[in-house]
Amino acid sequence: MKSWLIVLAASVLLFGEAAAQVPGTRSSEVVSMAGTDYYLHRVAPGETVYSLSRLYGVAEERFYEDNPAVKEAGLKAGETVRVLCTDVPEIELSRRKMQRTFVTHTVQPGETSYSIAKRYSLAINTLIQDNPGLDPSHLKAGQELLIRKSEMDKTSPQQILSQMDDFASTLTEVSDEYVYHLVEMGETLYAISREYGVTVADIEAGNDVRGGLKAGVLLRIPVPGRELAAKDTAAGEAAGAVGGGEHPLLPGTEVPFRESRPYAGEMELALLLPLSDDNTVRASFMEFYEGALIAADELRNAGHSVVLNLFNTERSPETVRTITAAEAFRHSDVIIGPVYEDELAPVAEYSRLTGVPVVSPLADLGEGYGARVFSMPPDPSRRYEKMGPLFEGDKNIVFITSDVNDAAFEREMKAVVGGNPYQRVVYRKGTPSQQIDEMLAGSGTDNVFVVLAGDETGVDLILAALSSVQNSRLARSKRTGHIMVVGNSRWVRYRNLDRSLFFKLNVSFVTSYHADRGNEAVLDFDRRYIEAFGRVPSLYSYRGYDAVKMFGGAVVAGNAEPAVWGSVMRPLQPPCRFETGAGGNTGNTEWALVTYGNDYTISVR
Repeated sequence: MKSWLIVLAASVLLFGEAAAQVPGTRSSEVVSMAGTDYYLHRVAPGETVYSLSRLYGVAEERFYEDNPAVKEAGLKAGETVRVLCTDVPEIELSRRKMQRTFVTHTVQPGETSYSIAKRYSLAINTLIQDNPGLDPSHLKAGQELLIRKSEMDKTSPQQILSQMDDFASTLTEVSDEYVYHLVEMGETLYAISREYGVTVADIEAGNDVRGGLKAGVLLRIPVPGRELAAKDTAAGEAAGAVGGGEHPLLPGTEVPFRESRPYAGEMELALLLPLSDDNTVRASFMEFYEGALIAADELRNAGHSVVLNLFNTERSPETVRTITAAEAFRHSDVIIGPVYEDELAPVAEYSRLTGVPVVSPLADLGEGYGARVFSMPPDPSRRYEKMGPLFEGDKNIVFITSDVNDAAFEREMKAVVGGNPYQRVVYRKGTPSQQIDEMLAGSGTDNVFVVLAGDETGVDLILAALSSVQNSRLARSKRTGHIMVVGNSRWVRYRNLDRSLFFKLNVSFVTSYHADRGNEAVLDFDRRYIEAFGRVPSLYSYRGYDAVKMFGGAVVAGNAEPAVWGSVMRPLQPPCRFETGAGGNTGNTEWALVTYGNDYTISVR
């Protein structure tokens, strides 16, 4: 009788509510991360690097290589580490028992771990336990997965999403190369790239997103400043090859020089977008174009003649080079796009030869493109400049950590706080709220709590504790200074946070995007977009509108460049201030500081 090989799942769960692991017991959780199999091990009290190395049969040097944070801070009970898996224990089951226990699911094109778990109402941890070596962020069409019959129809879609979110946090905790991001409904690659300080091309290089983003997809996002895993290097090279250095030149004789000229009531704008790729229409960039159409129509209603020439770059540098030779392109007063840096070189060279401004609407650019190339995304190095005043003066500053922490955010906040003294407290489930109470300053001193928790569970726990302490002190008539919480822009994505606490605790965070739904201009754009296209605008829609409105308006002022340099422009998204940097490009220096007030207002600065 033919046998089937599987690995029996142990009772230890993978996620945040996992039971404590018995010291000296191997984990049964094996996942694939960037093509390498790892055990995910929850550290039990008394375990050491030496004991874990002996338990799993790996060298201590390899353990530290896979867990560099342990080398810096030591091994802590309760944290999750990854251990190289060289051999998975296997047992044999008969075909009959296999068929009684499992359904075999063959992955179809476009399916994700979330969609499969949702189809069978199956817990994500069960799917992972029964399929050792599974990479939930990279399923392949034709791959076979085991679905445990006894666990089907037991988990709701909401529970599955929550489990996926916890799993993403766990993978992020143990990975030194990537952050794992769970896509929510309506999110775009652009918004996600801004959140993590990477380019859209970086995300595309490590994830198959050709069919667009779907809610529940788990993205693998490279940590800024580090290279992609070796298997993704070839794809990443194409996306980043143009960042500075020598750009290919177009023959100067082929491009007639066109000097800046006074505005005479007419303008032509070139829009270079990757509308299709491999015969697939890319919806996000159609939304960008739709937003641009509304801005162009607005300029026409103001009495200006506007020609908006749309060029499909087909996600190809060679196609872009061909476009720059087109007659319609050469009449452009402003060029908006391309959206990817690896397509920019021929357009930047055309700009250098002709003086026509180029706008990069989505990509953070390398150096050397010239002052006439404008980058709309804000400069990552200036992200937290507006937070400095929050910590100035005689403030009581407290850093609060939890079981899972955002190490990058902590480093950034320490840099902002600088030499100002601060306290530090670890708050997790079961911690007495008295610890927070004792750190609060009385009336006359502002309290600034920097919440470093890296997952929704930790943030929710800490905000609830702060609110409880505030209520308790109020009930006891105990004087308390003003309370403010400094957090992360990704909090707005967390589904289960009590948003009223954002107002109560005066939450502030920095973001590259914030749509103020109370703003009349935003409301008017939303209304017109819905009337024209029958759906709610996305982040791409806003960015397309802003690019055409700002730079089309600059053409009206007589010359696109002087009209935008150094001045603060206020489009639908956060303000823009363009300045020429040391690298020669002209970049946006403005980030938005969003503050929720206890008077139920939201301010954007």
